[in-house]
Amino acid sequence: MCGVVGYRTVGADPTSWVAGLPVAVRTLQHRGPDDEGLWKSADATTGLGHRRLSILDLSSLGHQPMTSTCGDWVMVFNGEIYNFKEIRRDLSAAGHQFAGSGDSEVILAAFSEWGPDAVTRFLGMFAIGLWHKSSGELHLIRDRLGVKPLYYFWNGSVLAFASELKALRAFDGWTPRISRSGILDFFRYGYIGHPMTIYEDVYKLPPAHRLVLRAAGTIETHRYWEPTRQLGKRQFQSEEDTTDELESLMSSAFGYRMISDVPVGVFLSGGIDSSLVTAILQKHSNQQIRTFTIGFDESGFDETPHASAVASYLGTNHTTRKLTVNEAMAILPTWGDLYDEPFADETGIPSLLVSQVAAQHVKVVLSADGGDELFSGYNTYETLLRRAEKLRRIPIQVRKGVAAGLSAVPWRSIDEWLAAQSWGGVSHKVRAATTLQALKIQERIAPQPDGHHFDLSARFFSDAELAELLGGQPAETRAGCDSFDADFGDRMCLWDLTHYMSEDILTKVDRATMAASIEGREPLIDHRLVEFAFSIPFALKRGSLGPKHILRRILYRHVPAEIVDRPKQGFSVPIGKWLNGGLRELTETYLDHDRIREQGIFDPAITSSLLTRFRSGDHLAANKVWALVAFQMWHERWMR
Repeated sequence: MCGVVGYRTVGADPTSWVAGLPVAVRTLQHRGPDDEGLWKSADATTGLGHRRLSILDLSSLGHQPMTSTCGDWVMVFNGEIYNFKEIRRDLSAAGHQFAGSGDSEVILAAFSEWGPDAVTRFLGMFAIGLWHKSSGELHLIRDRLGVKPLYYFWNGSVLAFASELKALRAFDGWTPRISRSGILDFFRYGYIGHPMTIYEDVYKLPPAHRLVLRAAGTIETHRYWEPTRQLGKRQFQSEEDTTDELESLMSSAFGYRMISDVPVGVFLSGGIDSSLVTAILQKHSNQQIRTFTIGFDESGFDETPHASAVASYLGTNHTTRKLTVNEAMAILPTWGDLYDEPFADETGIPSLLVSQVAAQHVKVVLSADGGDELFSGYNTYETLLRRAEKLRRIPIQVRKGVAAGLSAVPWRSIDEWLAAQSWGGVSHKVRAATTLQALKIQERIAPQPDGHHFDLSARFFSDAELAELLGGQPAETRAGCDSFDADFGDRMCLWDLTHYMSEDILTKVDRATMAASIEGREPLIDHRLVEFAFSIPFALKRGSLGPKHILRRILYRHVPAEIVDRPKQGFSVPIGKWLNGGLRELTETYLDHDRIREQGIFDPAITSSLLTRFRSGDHLAANKVWALVAFQMWHERWMR
């Protein structure tokens, strides 16, 4: 795992970019503490930089930037190509020779042999910057699921790219300006989805995309893979045969991600996904797997007993740590540095701590993300599927009439009045039973596509709330899950896989592991498993065994059901309790009325009202307050 950075100027003076390149590379030292490399073209119009975390081929033969044997390609690469040995055999048969034992020179030889389409042969996670001397083209390539980040700045005459935004900020050639679209997306969902970032003129290369900057100065992007390309194409098999095929594919995917010249471990929560990954790995391993779990003093959020039970049954070498509010407080001052742009997934706190714990023992760790998205594991999915079925039984005209009747009552104004009352928390209980309930019914019963309700369920702030907070009516910025051609259950999974997985979960794991200078790998989102998941009937995902039906069938072959069967808990932290307790000073500092007024982004009256409601017991305000605090921590670090 590494950090990459580079630039290409087209008709612009490269002086400031040349000077900024070594500075930008140093900002990524945590991503690659083992080695550093710089390269620039003879005319200095193109430059590449690299920080290396040595995982495969620990010798100097893995140094980057790396030039191909033919001398025509120069590359910086972040990630792992797990099937590089198979590709190497094909290339050797075609006459290519290799000096080292790692994957980097195999990638270069593959591009030399097959051009940029070589990426379709790669099985792995990667962000690649590639300079082609003879054509004068710069290529950027991101892996299929977006495990590895890749940002780029483009103003029409300069393209700069990097693994993290802080590296781009090290260049003096651009002035950061906040993007309103980025702000809106953040406060809707708690993170900013591709291709947007928090800055104008800076973008995330979407997963499964290639970008090329032509010699003439034009940019083209191309999508090289679709998660649904096998949708509906699988021939009928018995459930037993399908389960066997999936387990075999998982064994292959998990085994690939154990390939390493350094120690490997697994994050274990004791849930279905991490228990399954650990069980299959331990079954096929000739040594004791190392597992790591993070927990909390608050029992409702603590998964350590479940993880310990699974670890004990499987016989792993298990390490447990509990996160205290004081440790959380120590982590949060680095939040703006950790994520580079506003990010409101509070589980980034324990993710960082468990990565730091794992880093004391291993250099590579597997994280079992993706099971919920691929096999319909989230509780929200069940709620929305049941609601959609009930609503279909109500005639459209009846739904329209009820929605019209409810809209004639000023529920929102009544709710705001109730929220402002100081009744020792009673007002918020009254709201939950009256105004909030009426607003929910009004919202849900109005004739809308299924995906509209799913989108609303994923939001931190509604558009009406954003209009108050930021001023002006916000525009839509993303297509909803109804843009996918599939059943509603699969549409929800696809939306989360495309957006929530790549830009929230994978961002969190990448930054947490990289901050601890270890490599995070994601075995469940091997693209072959993704294609498999969307080729099978939805009934195998949510069936008689409940959510993740087929995963449970496999898991029960390795771990007794009584050890892993429990209500879905999810990986979460008691952020509301903390913000009202040990982390209270964060809200006092960052949401101070005068500070908000001077900043000029939010309406200070709205933020003060929201904070007052939270303090008086409105638990629904907790995520909104946290999102504001998270934004303010980023703003304090990068924009003040």
